[in-house]
Amino acid sequence: MDRTSKNGLDLIGIAGGKLKGVWGKGFLGTLMYVTPIVALLFVPYVGWALAIAVFGWLTAGYVEFMKGLLSGNNPSYAMIFTTVHEFAQATLIGVILCCGTILGSVIFIVPGIIIIGFYSMSFFVLDEEAITSVSDTLNLASMKMEGNKTAMFAYKVIYYLLYVIVALIALIAFIFIARLYATQQALAICLGIVDLLVTLVLLSIVTLYFYASNVVFYNEIVRQTAVEYTVKRPVEGTDLTELNITSGNEEAQQEVKVEQPKEETKVEEVNAEVKKAPAKKPATKAPAKKATTSAKSTATKTTEAKTEVAKKPAAKKATTATTAKKTTSKK
Repeated sequence: MDRTSKNGLDLIGIAGGKLKGVWGKGFLGTLMYVTPIVALLFVPYVGWALAIAVFGWLTAGYVEFMKGLLSGNNPSYAMIFTTVHEFAQATLIGVILCCGTILGSVIFIVPGIIIIGFYSMSFFVLDEEAITSVSDTLNLASMKMEGNKTAMFAYKVIYYLLYVIVALIALIAFIFIARLYATQQALAICLGIVDLLVTLVLLSIVTLYFYASNVVFYNEIVRQTAVEYTVKRPVEGTDLTELNITSGNEEAQQEVKVEQPKEETKVEEVNAEVKKAPAKKPATKAPAKKATTSAKSTATKTTEAKTEVAKKPAAKKATTATTAKKTTSKK
């Protein structure tokens, strides 16, 4: 699919083709993801707050589950609840996206659409890049969406309309069941359970295709977007607060600024060594002279020792000759 493509049905068709053979497992995993959020929405205030709080955690795990499912890795269902690498970051991103989308839609529809357009791939970026900073994740997700918002809205508008239709059907059924409850409580309770189950099934089907399309959209379009931003991770033994995002151009400029002083210092050191070299020559000659004089002295000592050794035998011979003469004279 092209980045400039406006045909969202193509992307939905690609996602449907990838779900063949794994649709059953994908549906069960999606049902596990949707059920806790929908169940909390039936509890006023506290349940709504809890649904917003767990949305990021569950969505991050579900995104990883769907990526593994469509790539043929056969992921486990427990991955939805247990394999979030950055739990705090995913939860905070979920709260920011939910609150921003709700407030933007209540105040005016356009701010909510802008938030969806800029940060809709934040959970994919969090899983792909393993960034530990929420601001870095949101910034990188918004940059990767540059030039891709038209292609994204082309298929997401279709899913949003389906979500609205399912919600309207569930609301109309709930109003009818509430009126029936005053006269026939048992029938109303049974119909309420059926309404809840049908709503969960319909939401799970829409969500399954929606996130399958998101995976295809991220793999085919967003991941291919070249971003000149790199996340500087801290060196071992330093604080995580040092992590920030800098553009590739700024980083190159910083590297040039750092390298230039190093080259100048190297040139200065070479010049200093060249200047010091003549001063070292006399110092090297003096030990050589000492070595030659010491060698001469040792040579003379060895010759003197040889002459002394040569004289001693002659003296011994002379003494033996005199002693021999004395003995003959005595005789």
